[in-house]
Amino acid sequence: MRRKQLLLIITTILCTLILSSSHTFAAQQVKIPYVVSVGDWWTGIAITNNSGDTITDMKLYFTTDEGASSSGLIFESIKTALPEPIIPGPIVISYSTDLAEIAEYAMLVDSLENLYTGEGTKTLPSDTGSVIIGHTGDQEFYVTVYIGSSLGFAFQVFESTSP
Repeated sequence: MRRKQLLLIITTILCTLILSSSHTFAAQQVKIPYVVSVGDWWTGIAITNNSGDTITDMKLYFTTDEGASSSGLIFESIKTALPEPIIPGPIVISYSTDLAEIAEYAMLVDSLENLYTGEGTKTLPSDTGSVIIGHTGDQEFYVTVYIGSSLGFAFQVFESTSP
């Protein structure tokens, strides 16, 4: 009897790992380690859809410089798939916003502040922080980040990867 229970537990764990890994590989995301919008400093973001399909579920997740954050794509998918009482508090997505659709081979370009307030009257929770931009599909995309002030600017390009 104990052997059957152990076998059932192992099978359950393996099935859970297989199901969660198949979702993980479908998602695409970019992690941007530093963004700023304080004083004369600003961050601009250009997201380029590198596929022949429209991206419809792109989200922006913000983490403050104090460490307050939102959870990643996988946790959000779990949250929407399961009843609310099962999900513990830390998985709640507090600093996220939906972005506009991005047509095939098109770009979405704006300041971080404007992208974050896209749903209405949201404002960034901090002047500096980090960002994850991603979606649950398999369409690859690029993000070009511009950080600047009246003194000049710099940019960096990030390619999306599976989380």
